Amino acid sequence: MTIVLKDIKFAFRQLRKSPGFTAVAVLSLALGIGVNTAIFSMLNAVWMRSLPVRDPHQLRIVNWSGYNVELSHWTGGAAYADGGRGRNGAQIHNSFPYPLYRDFKERVEGCSDVFAFFGLNGLTMIGPKGAATADAMMVSGDFFEGYGAQALIGRTLGSGDESPEAEPVAVITYRFWEKEYNLDPGVIGQMVTINGHQFTIIGVMPRAYCGPQIGDMTQIYLPMSAQPLLNEHHPLDGRDHWWVNIMVRLKPKADESQVTAAMEGLFMQTLSAPGQGSRMNDPHILLVDGSRGLLGIRKQIALGLTVLMLAVGLVLLIACANLAGLLLAKGAARRKELTIRAAMGAGRSRLIRQLLTESLILSLVGAGLGLLLAIWIKVVLLSFVPDTLESFHLSIGTDLRVLLFTLGAAVVTSLLFGLLPALRVTRVDLCSGLKGQRAFGVPGLHLGKVLVAAQVSLSVLLVVGTGLLLQTLINLYQTELGFSTDRILVFGVNPSQAGYKDANSVKFYDQVEANISGLPGVRNIALSSDSLLGGRRAGWGFSIPGHSQQGNQDMMADTLNVSEAFFETMGIPLLRGRSFERTDTPSGPGVVIVNEAMVRTYFPNEDPLNQSIRMGDNRNYQIVGLCADAKYECVQRDVEPTLYFSHRQAMPGSIFFEVRTTGEPLTLVPAIRKIVAELDRTIPLENASTQLQLFKTSITSERIFTYLCGGLALLGVLLSCIGLYGLLAFMVSRRTGEIGVRMALGARPNDIAWPVIRNALLLAGFGLIVGIPLAIVSVRVLRSVLFGVSPHDPTTIVFSIFLVLSVAALAAWFPARRATKIDPMEALRYE
Repeated sequence: MTIVLKDIKFAFRQLRKSPGFTAVAVLSLALGIGVNTAIFSMLNAVWMRSLPVRDPHQLRIVNWSGYNVELSHWTGGAAYADGGRGRNGAQIHNSFPYPLYRDFKERVEGCSDVFAFFGLNGLTMIGPKGAATADAMMVSGDFFEGYGAQALIGRTLGSGDESPEAEPVAVITYRFWEKEYNLDPGVIGQMVTINGHQFTIIGVMPRAYCGPQIGDMTQIYLPMSAQPLLNEHHPLDGRDHWWVNIMVRLKPKADESQVTAAMEGLFMQTLSAPGQGSRMNDPHILLVDGSRGLLGIRKQIALGLTVLMLAVGLVLLIACANLAGLLLAKGAARRKELTIRAAMGAGRSRLIRQLLTESLILSLVGAGLGLLLAIWIKVVLLSFVPDTLESFHLSIGTDLRVLLFTLGAAVVTSLLFGLLPALRVTRVDLCSGLKGQRAFGVPGLHLGKVLVAAQVSLSVLLVVGTGLLLQTLINLYQTELGFSTDRILVFGVNPSQAGYKDANSVKFYDQVEANISGLPGVRNIALSSDSLLGGRRAGWGFSIPGHSQQGNQDMMADTLNVSEAFFETMGIPLLRGRSFERTDTPSGPGVVIVNEAMVRTYFPNEDPLNQSIRMGDNRNYQIVGLCADAKYECVQRDVEPTLYFSHRQAMPGSIFFEVRTTGEPLTLVPAIRKIVAELDRTIPLENASTQLQLFKTSITSERIFTYLCGGLALLGVLLSCIGLYGLLAFMVSRRTGEIGVRMALGARPNDIAWPVIRNALLLAGFGLIVGIPLAIVSVRVLRSVLFGVSPHDPTTIVFSIFLVLSVAALAAWFPARRATKIDPMEALRYE
């Protein structure tokens, strides 16, 4: 330990003697380790950290697997779906009939708790602050006990609350308590109205509580007895309705294989029950580790973060190559010191240990600064994400796992950038090394030049990838949408949850439209069943009387129910025929408007006007108009064949309003909210936004990916610039005598500066020769996210070459300028 302490003290003295090198090394490591720590913190929160509940390792998620699955009344797209495909192609899912949950609970031994839950989204809630949209979750009576969570105030749901005769009760989350009740402790016993039904609040969950699914935005927990009121499509006694999710808590010494076998027997009994209407081949029950909750969305986010970890690992590798080159240069300057120590009896292993100690100290100091930097990096990264990890109620703070990762990164990086220079510079020749005369030139820096070229090659990967993503983003912004996004307010209303049906809903829409049209600044108003670029679309099969079906492929088209002024308001040209009219009522003949893609696909070389289309309800609709193509679901998709129906004939239960204004659209939201509340205070305004914001939201992933890769590319280029500058600055300092002699013999400043800049451009050129082919091969993985640009786009490659050469020239300019300022007399006197 005495020797180790001496090594540490000596290392600190050496680093203090070179403050410039130490600052550059620590800053490079802080950037590299900091960004890796930030991404790992997110990955840790999403994928590795257990749920904040009692004994999470005892929790298991119940899934089923099978082949050729045919299930009646299956909620395959449930909000808490957690399945996919197994290794052998088997379908995996976690939706079960509610009676099967009762069978598991009553007849399977080895489980201390069995509980079920089902998410309900977009409910209409009326609280003390008026009507609003809320997400709820129906749970079995033993959900909270089995899940391992307790209430902050009041109590959680119990088995007695699950009885049909029990009083309707609810448990609310902390954030809902804070938003709607201002943390009023008297909230217990108050009433909350959900879809017209009243529930008594009996408890509030703690702030740190989170549900079994990441991204779970549940605000209210309701007992399964609320099913007839809020979820009539899935009866509790229906063994042919697959909808609830099931989790179990195993007993401490339970045999998991026996539990699985018992559940599998009950599962097969359900499938074979007479009249059940469901089939699957080779059915099995799978118990999946539930300590992290349902993994569906977690897998998607974790996959993206893992890819990002690879990119930030590339940045750290650039930093290591940077420091390795600087240490090689510094080691050349310390060659005489190391030779003297070797002559005094220090073995090579002793010298290597000393140099590695210095490298480790640099890494540890850089890692400490990187931990602080990671906090800022996480804030910056989360600011780009609309639904941040905090909104998912996950802690992305620094825990023991993150600290160990950072410490491990420090140790590994110290070896990556310190071991090779230590092995290289400790090969000393006592005879030549002890000579007092200093030779001109810089011997032994060939490996340093190779490392700088390697940094450039790695940086080119990031620069080319960023260039392609930047062009993709530009193409998305310049895409012809087919409609105007300028000054359009978009919001939704859902009167069906307040009891409005069919014609009453349409009448309510007309009243809202009439009242809004009287507001100052309103130019046009339109209605549609989905908002354009809102991420949703409806597709239906149809047939064309007198047309044969094309092969074995069904005729499919996107559908949208719209009002009379929709095409005018959204700026979609009506090419032929007419728009919808108020006389297009349910009792009248069905009418439809088609887009150009519909005509190209199903009416080539025909006039579509006045032809008929038969929908799945066996009703015929006459084509009365042809409109131009417009993007529907998202910007990236090609325009699909689209059928526009009159909202008066379709009578949708919910609708979106598009209001074109003369000023800022969002300023009208309070007035419109007041108008809707005056007509019916039980109907809230939903998802108020602008059409421009919907467009930006539809390309959120591309924007985030471009920003992140751009930041990493900038960081990689900066580190390469630092490495190149450090190597050239050291070369200039070592050649001070040579430069002094040349200047004394009449060399001009340009004669001194050009070799320095030429060396930089040559190193950058070698890096480009390796990096460009490597980038061309590597960017193929981006093909799926590119839009309107080839992975081998020549413009991007040429720009990347220009950028790298420019940065290399800039890095060389400072050492070159310093070389031209050398005083020949001072240089020769120094020698």
